[in-house]
Amino acid sequence: MTKSDGKVMASFLVRRIFLHLSFLFFTSACFGNDHESILKGIRDNLLAISPEMPIEVIAGSEIPWLFQISLKDGSILYADKNGHFLFAGQIFDMRSGRFNNLTEKSRKKIRSDLLSLSPESEMVIFPSKTPEPLATITVFTDIDCGYCRKLHREVAMLNQLGVTVRYLAFPRAGIGSDSYEKIVAAWCSKDPKDALTRAKLGEDIGDLYCDNPIEKQLKLGERLGVSGTPAIFFEDGTLQPGYIEADEMATRLGIR
Repeated sequence: MTKSDGKVMASFLVRRIFLHLSFLFFTSACFGNDHESILKGIRDNLLAISPEMPIEVIAGSEIPWLFQISLKDGSILYADKNGHFLFAGQIFDMRSGRFNNLTEKSRKKIRSDLLSLSPESEMVIFPSKTPEPLATITVFTDIDCGYCRKLHREVAMLNQLGVTVRYLAFPRAGIGSDSYEKIVAAWCSKDPKDALTRAKLGEDIGDLYCDNPIEKQLKLGERLGVSGTPAIFFEDGTLQPGYIEADEMATRLGIR
């Protein structure tokens, strides 16, 4: 890294700290040395201050004195082991001489775990054309999204490159909208892959209804922090927000 690069990174980190790092002074509760007591003390203190805080998990982090608080919307906070301070921001490990984003590493694990909650039997899947898939992407899609349609036109190319594309529904306009009705019809058709393709080409595939996972998938996307489509998740939990070309996708997946 050049001095110029170092200055740019330092400036970037300073801006990030001022924009995203906040400190909320806790009450001076005294927690025991026992690990479980510390976790319970942090949780109790948080909920005493904010009873509606959507805490998913509180666990240790790679920093001995810092504990990670995962919220149900995918956000991550940190608290010191004494429960005196709450930190909102990103943690970087620089011991290797590089900026290793520990917060993003945790987010990837959370995303991967949440995606595992959705069975493939409820997805619309376009499998790779190679004997074994070289990579798999999971895409939250909306039939009326222009860039979703652009990505779908390259699904055949991705399949040829060895990429399996798994679709989950994310009608951005919400339950009961026209987009919702269209994607329900695609999922409920006898051939969902064909119906989804035709719908993305602008064809009217009619109204079809069945027991479907659309609302569940929409809520899953919201938990994962999806705010736009296409939202592309790699197998390791990496989030690629928005469309990228098939060749670039293959490069980022490490298969070209």
